[in-house]
Amino acid sequence: MYVAIAAHRRLRRLPLTELVGLSGPRIDAAVRGLVQRGLLSIENDSLVAAPPYLAGEGLLMRRMDELHEARVLLEELTDLYRTASGEHTSDELVELLPGHVVAQRLAQIQSRARTEVMMVDAPPYIGALPTNYMQLEQLATHITYRTVYDRRGLEMAGGFERARHYVAAGEQARVLDRAPVKMVIVDREYALIPQQRDLPATEGGSFLIYRSPLLDTLVSYFEMLWMCGLPLDLDGRGASPADLSAEENQLLTLLLAGFTDDAICRQLGVARRTVVRRVRALMDRAGAATRMQLGWQAAQLGWVTAPWLTGGLLRKDIPTAATGTGDAPAPMARAGQANPLSTSRPPGNHHRDINRSQEER
Repeated sequence: MYVAIAAHRRLRRLPLTELVGLSGPRIDAAVRGLVQRGLLSIENDSLVAAPPYLAGEGLLMRRMDELHEARVLLEELTDLYRTASGEHTSDELVELLPGHVVAQRLAQIQSRARTEVMMVDAPPYIGALPTNYMQLEQLATHITYRTVYDRRGLEMAGGFERARHYVAAGEQARVLDRAPVKMVIVDREYALIPQQRDLPATEGGSFLIYRSPLLDTLVSYFEMLWMCGLPLDLDGRGASPADLSAEENQLLTLLLAGFTDDAICRQLGVARRTVVRRVRALMDRAGAATRMQLGWQAAQLGWVTAPWLTGGLLRKDIPTAATGTGDAPAPMARAGQANPLSTSRPPGNHHRDINRSQEER
């Protein structure tokens, strides 16, 4: 109603009734409410709208005061909730969440983010891959999101496009062949991890972890996974035109992330023969006889940015995603397959080292 009146600045009741389509009693009630809020005044049987920049500013200030009071009350209630037992307990550090509240709590802690959200995205999921709408909203407000993707999730139907959507919105993304655990860490103050590794969080429940040494450990573990991950360039925009084309860079990213030829075909929408031909062209250009050598040469030529690449040689003390898990494979390496970026010396030295070790025996 205020919008209709403000568009004319002043209206009599009869035209207003025709504009808004309300009965007389309902219009009277609405007018009384708008007058009380200072949005309308009555002059000579006409309704006059107050200037929006004046009346609206006052309403916003009152609402901000109300929200501030509500936040103070919420913090007081939180303190009461955590100290209800009269002593410090593990409930202050870890909260057990049943499956049906996990999605709601995830949205709540993300909405509290002020600087950064760190995520490990991995299967299993429920049904189709979920869309994190809160993440898109927070990215629009310049909250930093860093996500480590499990390759298996990217290979699922819609996985590649889903990640591309987040990256286009501003997410920083990396990929591991297999992420040992999925988790969300918000501002290094909250962490959400599933209770059971083989069930979606909304079925098996989750742990909500507050600031504690346990949370510090999870943050350090995420940083280790981030360092091991391969930067995920989904559109090929990270490559210099003088080195690789966008298509070549995208293909190389998928290869080093551990995607099979068939999976690359699905993601790029091309035939398998085309993928094989393009890989062969990259190998020829890099002077590599095998795909393993292509990974090494890509790092040496600067085609791929490895965070742990130093002075042209790969460090030997690279932490792996298998650390502390016992059964997770090393990052970017498929089961039973060598990782082209995990060796600390060129492939050509391999046989010479074996012969030296046999002579020493």
